[in-house]
Amino acid sequence: MNASAVVRLAALAALATACAPQRAAPPRPDEKAIRAALDSALATVPPALAAKDTAALANIFTADATWILPDASSFTGRADIEAGADKFFKTFDSATIDLPTIDKLIVVSDSEAVTFAHATYTMTVKGKAPEKGLNPFAQYWKKGANDVWRVAYEVNASGPVPSAAPTKR
Repeated sequence: MNASAVVRLAALAALATACAPQRAAPPRPDEKAIRAALDSALATVPPALAAKDTAALANIFTADATWILPDASSFTGRADIEAGADKFFKTFDSATIDLPTIDKLIVVSDSEAVTFAHATYTMTVKGKAPEKGLNPFAQYWKKGANDVWRVAYEVNASGPVPSAAPTKR
């Protein structure tokens, strides 16, 4: 085979490859729908906390989730999370939490997302006066086969409510 035939054959192969049907890009996940679903799931937390309902609180988590509290105590699996919630609930007389606000949503796929969120709360620890606080938290969410979004990993912090907005640097 001469060089000219090789060049023509290579050009024909390149043309055939370029003309072959291309895979369509997968559709982008619907960020608004995902945010609405996560907001709906987060809306179950304030009533669960106020009622000290361990099962309702644990239900927001996947079966194998990890929940880390501000004191660094860690609970893995829904049963352990429910037991940890029971222990946590016994430390206070009452608590109210505002509806959590998602500050940042990162959509990983149509079945995975990461949120950075916060909520303010008022808690009356046994034997103390009520205190206001701020709970910033990060969550890794998974959408189950039943289309329900649940938290697979959550880490919490806690502190006083800032008296003024921090200055930007």
